[in-house]
Amino acid sequence: MSLHAESTTSTSSMVAPGLPAFISQPAPPKILPTVLQTSQYLASFFPKRARDVPWLYHEPRNARYSPAAAPIARIVCSITPTAGVYTAMHATRTPPPLVFLHRPFTLDRKRVPRGATVLSSHVGFDEVLTTGWNEALARRLDLYTGEDAVCIQGYKGDSDRRIGLVAAFRTPANLGVISDRIKHEFGQLDAVYGADVENEIDMARPVTVVAIMNAFHPDEVQRVAEAALSKGWISDINDGDSIVYLTGQAREPGLLAAQEKKMKVFCVGHRSCEEWGIRYIASQLKQEFPMVDVCEVYEDEEPHEPRKPKPDLKRNVPSSSANLPEQKRRQEGNAALVD
Repeated sequence: MSLHAESTTSTSSMVAPGLPAFISQPAPPKILPTVLQTSQYLASFFPKRARDVPWLYHEPRNARYSPAAAPIARIVCSITPTAGVYTAMHATRTPPPLVFLHRPFTLDRKRVPRGATVLSSHVGFDEVLTTGWNEALARRLDLYTGEDAVCIQGYKGDSDRRIGLVAAFRTPANLGVISDRIKHEFGQLDAVYGADVENEIDMARPVTVVAIMNAFHPDEVQRVAEAALSKGWISDINDGDSIVYLTGQAREPGLLAAQEKKMKVFCVGHRSCEEWGIRYIASQLKQEFPMVDVCEVYEDEEPHEPRKPKPDLKRNVPSSSANLPEQKRRQEGNAALVD
């Protein structure tokens, strides 16, 4: 799936000094899009997966509400519903905002403004906007995409789920170049294995292939090597010295398998991957709907106390007939006399 063209310019300003992670692009409303228009546009980014959360995660309960007629002046984008998300929702009440969340599971519906709509994509978002089959990221890293890339597909019983993109560079590159590009996209390198980013000799080594993966086990490492070999990018399946394996977090079994094949592993952190996707979505919304105020909220998820188990009502029901309602006791007594 080819994603939309990437935004090259955007404007933003702080609208809540108390929330440093709260970024907004204010724009005076002119011709506002509707909930239906923005929802359809956002949905076009994500594949439909049976095990995903409902796309329409929360909608107004109003018989007169029509998504085709309801205008949108503010769109809030975030990973999870944090305090800043609720603040952004309530910043403007007319018209109610549209919200996109990657992981909506802790949403407190009572704190959602009346008339607001919440959209969500969890599995689909992970698939195409983190370190997986992310063609937008591949283009920014100067990699081939589309039919020129290899799709690593099938994961956890879902044969359609795409978990990785393996591709060669459009122009020759070395470890230093790809390292700088990754840091530019994600803002950090959580960990690097198989090379020293401070060593000029290591950074000068040529790289021919990058695997953008959101799974990291021995099986995925083997599939990456097989993909590179099938394309002729490497000549020996056990020699991945020119391959960079880009993922979120390191997994020890996967790391050992990658080291056996001499692959260079770049980890950027799970949250950084998700934030990349939110930034991308926001940039596309700003380009598509310049008259809308697009807010991005980047905050750590608030800790939640574990839910207390519900009491087992069956165990708490007294067995003695003395505790039964008077009418029930009479019925049981009459039945006993009949017997």
